[in-house]
Amino acid sequence: MYVFRLKEPIRRADRRECKIYTSYAKTLREDFNNRCGYCDDSGELGLRNFAIDHFVPQNPIDFVNDIAPNYYYNLVYSCNFCNSSKSNKWPTKDSKIFNDGNVGFIEPTTVDYTNLFKRSALGEIICNGQKPSIADYIIRELKLWYPVHHITWRLERVKKLGEEVKAKILNVTDDDIKKELEATHYEILKEIDDLYQNLFTTINEK
Repeated sequence: MYVFRLKEPIRRADRRECKIYTSYAKTLREDFNNRCGYCDDSGELGLRNFAIDHFVPQNPIDFVNDIAPNYYYNLVYSCNFCNSSKSNKWPTKDSKIFNDGNVGFIEPTTVDYTNLFKRSALGEIICNGQKPSIADYIIRELKLWYPVHHITWRLERVKKLGEEVKAKILNVTDDDIKKELEATHYEILKEIDDLYQNLFTTINEK
């Protein structure tokens, strides 16, 4: 098993207020480490679009949200998959109550959110054993079980491994060892290409 994410997003106290929430795009990208606040998929791979999600929905169903649309602390940097899956869902029907202990959400910049999940050997996002009802609710409602997420996770790991191998090759002087490393690097590049193809196929089948 693997940890859900290596670095948590942050909320800064010194952020300048923007009149329009979309103006926070660059700020949120930095604060969320260029990763989706919900699934932790990286934006550096360039495989999907990212958006700004209102944690408490801006246009909720069946209750009134009194949080200003440009309130920085209610904004989440989100990939298009999680953003569209979450939509206006807010089961507590109260902007001040994130969950009732069984269903609902947890603020994604907190340790509590990180501790909800872990990764399987294949990178699947699964419950870590803490607050299983809420963890299962979030996995189900945000579709964190969707293959695009663990394929992206695997792709990122393989790309990093490829970079490490390439860096080592540059420092090798023994020709035999260098050839062996180059062969390994070639296999890694093939794996990366296969993962890309699988990912795009998965996205197109959504």
